[in-house]
Amino acid sequence: MTENLPIADSGVASIRPRARLISLIGEELISDEPVALVELVKNAFDADASRVEVRFSGADVATPTSILVEDDGVGMTLDTVLNAWLEPGTVLKKRVDRSPGGRPYQGAKGIGRFASARLGSTLLMETKAVDQDRQVSVLLEWGRFDDDSYLEDIKVEYEVVAKADRPQGTSLQIEGLKPGAWDSNGYQRLHARLSRLISPFDDVDDFDILLEIPAAPELSGRVQPPQVVLRPRYLLRGALDSNGTFAGTIVVDGDETPVTRDLARGDRPGCGPFEVEVRAWDRDREGLDPIAVRENMTVAQIRQTLNLYSGVSIYRDGFRVHPYGETGNDWLSLDLRSRQNPVRNLANNQLIAAIRISRDLNPELQDRSTREGMIRNPAHAELEEWFKRVLVLLEEQRYRARPRRDEPKSQDQLFETFDLQSAVAEVVKQLGANHPVTRIVQDAARKVDEGVERVQDVLSRLLMSAGLGHMIDIVIHEIGAPVGKISRELTITEKVLEKKNGAFFRDWVGENFDAMRTWLDQIQALRQRLDPQSGSRRQRATKFDVVAEVRSTVGLHDAILAKHGISVEFQLPDEPLQVRMPQAVLSQVVANLVDNATYWTAANGGDGKDAGRIIVRVEPIADGFVVRVSDNGRGVSEADRDLIFEPYFSQKTNGIGLGLYIARLVTEPYGRIIYRDDGPLPGACFEARFEKGVGR
Repeated sequence: MTENLPIADSGVASIRPRARLISLIGEELISDEPVALVELVKNAFDADASRVEVRFSGADVATPTSILVEDDGVGMTLDTVLNAWLEPGTVLKKRVDRSPGGRPYQGAKGIGRFASARLGSTLLMETKAVDQDRQVSVLLEWGRFDDDSYLEDIKVEYEVVAKADRPQGTSLQIEGLKPGAWDSNGYQRLHARLSRLISPFDDVDDFDILLEIPAAPELSGRVQPPQVVLRPRYLLRGALDSNGTFAGTIVVDGDETPVTRDLARGDRPGCGPFEVEVRAWDRDREGLDPIAVRENMTVAQIRQTLNLYSGVSIYRDGFRVHPYGETGNDWLSLDLRSRQNPVRNLANNQLIAAIRISRDLNPELQDRSTREGMIRNPAHAELEEWFKRVLVLLEEQRYRARPRRDEPKSQDQLFETFDLQSAVAEVVKQLGANHPVTRIVQDAARKVDEGVERVQDVLSRLLMSAGLGHMIDIVIHEIGAPVGKISRELTITEKVLEKKNGAFFRDWVGENFDAMRTWLDQIQALRQRLDPQSGSRRQRATKFDVVAEVRSTVGLHDAILAKHGISVEFQLPDEPLQVRMPQAVLSQVVANLVDNATYWTAANGGDGKDAGRIIVRVEPIADGFVVRVSDNGRGVSEADRDLIFEPYFSQKTNGIGLGLYIARLVTEPYGRIIYRDDGPLPGACFEARFEKGVGR
């Protein structure tokens, strides 16, 4: 121990870190033991090793006491050990970003070697550099790095001996493992992390990882993912370029479809270009039964494997960035997104996905100092947004192949009548589980359950929509009182100020009061536009002018239309078009059609990437009228035209898929809504026909 120095009134001093700082680097900055071993494997990769082996050993197979991490890399000389390896936070990898063999360095912070402090009490490092005949050994006893010592007081022992017959490379012998640190769950997590460590994009084809775990022989050997993970039902591969165009392929049940889609909406990916590979599964029994037969596994085993491997990982320059894709790390909030639209949107536990980036092409995606993930900056937010845009492409194809729910069923009293489980149980009891009639009844019960689930979900969403009318009632009422009070106070204040200040008020302050009155008028106009949507008026038939209602509803979109530079052209009859029907029906249909046209026109940038255009046409017919909304967006493909009016089908990144469906439902009592391929603009064209019961 160094004696305490006398304290002077002034002078200079040095920072004297406690010795425990070194063990803290490993214990506090590395989240758990499997992550610590992954860091040591990364160091082997940085040393240009072609293989690295991780071996557990101990007198009791179930309780390992040591771990050996051994590689055949370039090794280290004594100079490298003393002046680089023993310097935490070394600047070597900041000056040179690639290994002598040309590999991009994975250990950019110079602290990965101290991950061994997380694993055990001592570390014996032995290394022999390429073209050298001497081996360097270093013994680190982490217990000596305690709170009572200063870093300068700890002396590290090393030895150099002749070892001409020893192959080049480095071995790390870690002794004194923490009791209870390794069990079957820990081994499985280690295998999963190591098997996902190397990118699936074939960036690294000259580096093997081997495991030797006496307590888990099924996990020993060359590390690679299980076969069930490598053979998904749904697969998306491709690349997003710097302009926002995705090009790749989608595979569903072995059928491959090329896909090229411009996903830009007047913007570009600020995170930079990236590649993706997305594997997806249906987790219900019907979706997993064929896979279970193929892989000779049970459905429960497949789900357990998916739980262990599922998630969206990020790979940079060939290696995985931790902790993206870890179990429970839903960093994209895919579960919440799936709950909003369970029929179409994939949940986090249905995906094993990889995003490929690089330090060169994605410089704004930067590591946190803790080496746990990346900084949540604007580029990171862009990566999240653009990946979801890409994911929609796979979700569209999956919906076409299997448009059903993947959630467990739920029942309530309203639907108890349709519960056939007791009947199925009686049939099984009377006829046996393998009787042909039993199977027919079981299949019918399953189909009824699926139908009930879909009806329940649609009903819950329509009830939420119905509740909107009550909310609008409250908003209209609550807005009215303060608007009236502000208007009255403004008039009183104006009179007082004008009386006291005369010409000064009229010349300088009067304009501000006029502006405030204009804003109040805008609020009042919005209140009037919302009035037909109130709960008390939504189903009430009233007499109104279709032209005025269409103009008013489109006017609600003025701000967003102006934001995207989209022009609206009205083609309206010269005379008023009076009808008698619920005003809210027309406004809801027009609002949905204009909203879709605005979204896709902005997303497409208009035909030929020119200014966006929307045409709204109103045309009287014999017993009613027609409203047609056209745009110069990307339009609807012929393959999707049978799906766009179905619930939950949406090509928007976070779309729910109920807009056109609800528009269809509310239109049906009065006519129909259709998609036309002969619109006046090159994009989409929807026509709502109100031709019965509209008072004409």
